[in-house]
Amino acid sequence: MGFGQLGFLWAFFIPFIVLLYYFFRKKYTDQPISSTLFWETVMKETKVSPYLQYLQRNALFYLQILALILLAFALLQPYIKSRALAGEQIIWMVDTSASMLAGSKNESIFKQHKRDMLVLSEQLEGKPVTLLKMGEEPTILLREERDLSKIQSAINKLEVEYEQEHLPKMLDFTQSLVKGEDTVVYLFTDHVDRTGLPLENERLSWVVKGSEGPLENVSILRFGANKTNQKISALAQLVNDSSKEKTGRFLITSIDDNELIYSEPVSIPAKETLSLSMKELPLASGLKAILQIDDDYQIDNESTVLLQSQTSQTFVDNQLHQLVTAAFQAMSIPVSSVPSEQLSDLSEEGIIVTNQTSLLETATSPVLLIGRNDEKAHEVNGVVMTERDDVFAYASLDDLYVSSLYPPFENYETIARVNEEPFIQRSQKGDLIVLADVQMTDWPLHPSFPLFLWSTAEQMTTNSDYLGIFSPKEKKSISLVADEEDAEWEVFSEENEYISSLQQGSQFTAPAKPGMYSLRSGDVEKQFVVLLEQQEKEIRTGSSYSIGTSSDTTLKETIQTSMVSWFLLLIILLLLAEWEVQRRRGLTN
Repeated sequence: MGFGQLGFLWAFFIPFIVLLYYFFRKKYTDQPISSTLFWETVMKETKVSPYLQYLQRNALFYLQILALILLAFALLQPYIKSRALAGEQIIWMVDTSASMLAGSKNESIFKQHKRDMLVLSEQLEGKPVTLLKMGEEPTILLREERDLSKIQSAINKLEVEYEQEHLPKMLDFTQSLVKGEDTVVYLFTDHVDRTGLPLENERLSWVVKGSEGPLENVSILRFGANKTNQKISALAQLVNDSSKEKTGRFLITSIDDNELIYSEPVSIPAKETLSLSMKELPLASGLKAILQIDDDYQIDNESTVLLQSQTSQTFVDNQLHQLVTAAFQAMSIPVSSVPSEQLSDLSEEGIIVTNQTSLLETATSPVLLIGRNDEKAHEVNGVVMTERDDVFAYASLDDLYVSSLYPPFENYETIARVNEEPFIQRSQKGDLIVLADVQMTDWPLHPSFPLFLWSTAEQMTTNSDYLGIFSPKEKKSISLVADEEDAEWEVFSEENEYISSLQQGSQFTAPAKPGMYSLRSGDVEKQFVVLLEQQEKEIRTGSSYSIGTSSDTTLKETIQTSMVSWFLLLIILLLLAEWEVQRRRGLTN
C-alpha cells in the first residue's frame, strides 16, 4: 500500500489535540450517598464486566479518536498497488480459421488461446477491451467493454469458423480502431512473422500468441472424380508436411449409403506428396475420401465430391494445339477432335472447345474459348492473379508464365488477370474464355492445366440440382426458384441436421464447417459441397512474442487502486455510531 499525499501527515495531530481536550476537561467529584440497598448487586455487575463498563463510559471518546485517525489516513490518499495489462486501450484479435484446430495432447491451439484470454481477463483491472473475430469480414464481438462477466461470456462463446484469417485486411481494420492513446493489440493465432506487423504508430504495441512446439500434419491436398463408361475414376493427392514418414490407410465411401468402396494402405515419406489414381469404382452420386492417419490436424483428412449427370462428349477444335485434347484424355474425359467448320453443326450436346469467337453467340452448348481467331495478340509481362472462383479450386496459376494476350470482351466477368489485363473471362451464359493460345504460355507444363480443364468441364456440364463447390462462409448470389412464392430455403447437413434458412432473393452464405450439404424448399433439393481452402490445409507454428513501446517488456504495468472511498465509508459509519451513543446518553449529558 502507498500514499498519494504525504503532505497531510500533519492531520495526525488532530487526534492528539482531542486527546488533550479529554485530559483537561472539567471533572466531577464523586459524592457518596449512604444507601446500601443495591450495593451487593452493583458490586457483582462491576466484577463480572469491568472492561465492558469502561468501554461504555468512554465509547464516545474512542469513536471520535478512531474517526479522526481514519480521516487523517483518508487525507493521505492511500492506494493499493497491483499489476495489470498495459495500455489505455486493449484490442484482442482472435483467429478462428480451421488451422486453429491443430494441436497435441488433446488440446487444440484454439482452446489454449481461449484459456489464455480468460486468464488475461482477470488482469484487466477495469480497462476497456475490444474483441475482434478475424475473417474476410472482420467482426466486432465487444467494443470497449469493461464488464468482466460479459468479456468472459464472449470468450466462452467463441467457435472455430474454418475460413481464412485474412491477416492483412484485419491489421488494417484494427489500426482504424486505434485512438490517440497507448494501445496494446493481442493477436491470438498460430504464426505471424514480425516483419508483417505495422510498427509505424509509436503508441501501438503488439503481443502475438502463437502455437508452441512442432505439429505433424498429413492432408488430402486434392480429391476429384468423374464418371466414365458407367464407372467412376478418382484422383487424390496426399501431402505429408511432417518431418518423418507417416503410414495409414486411404478410404473412399459412397455418400448414398456410406458403403466402403475403396481401401488402400499408404506410406508417405517426409515432406513428400503421394498421388493415387483409382479407376473402375462403383457408380455413386458422390464420394467421400477419408485418410486414416495419426497426425495433429484431422479436419483436412476428409474431402467430399459430388458426381452429377454430365454431357456425354467434349468436342475439341482440331485447329487447337493437340495438348488440349491430351489434357482432357489425361483426366478420363471423353473427347473428340472435330474440324472447325463442323463445330456449328453439332447436334449432340457437349462442351465445345475452340478459338472461334462466333460460336459464343451461335452455339447452344457451353463453349470453352482458348484464344481468338478475330483479333491479334499483344505482348504482356507480369504475374497471373486469380479471383476466388470454382474453376481454380484445384488449379493454382501462381507460377504460370504468359507471353501474350488477346483483347478482352466487354461486359464479361474477369476471373484471372496478368498485370491487371484480363486473362480468363466468363460470359453471361457461363462460357469461359482464355485470352491466350496454349503456345503463348507454359501452362501445359504445369499440373494445373488438366485440372483447370477438368474443373471447367465439371462446372459447365453438371445439372441444375448441384449448386457447386463453396469455401467456408463464402457468400454468393445464386438463382433459387422455390415451389411456392416467398417460400424459405433451408440448409441441412449430411446428417440431416438443420443449419440455416434464407429467403428468395437473398445472398446465399455457405456453412462454416466443410462437408456435404443440401438446400431444400418443399420437394426441391439442391446439393452442394463446402471444401476446406487450400491455405488451411497447411499448419504453421510460431513463437509468442511482444513488440512495441509499451511500459515494459512484459506489456504489463502497475496501477494504483484508491482506498479513500473505503475510509470515507468507515468514517460515516463511525459518525452514525457516535450519534447513537449520544442519543442513548441524552443530548444534554
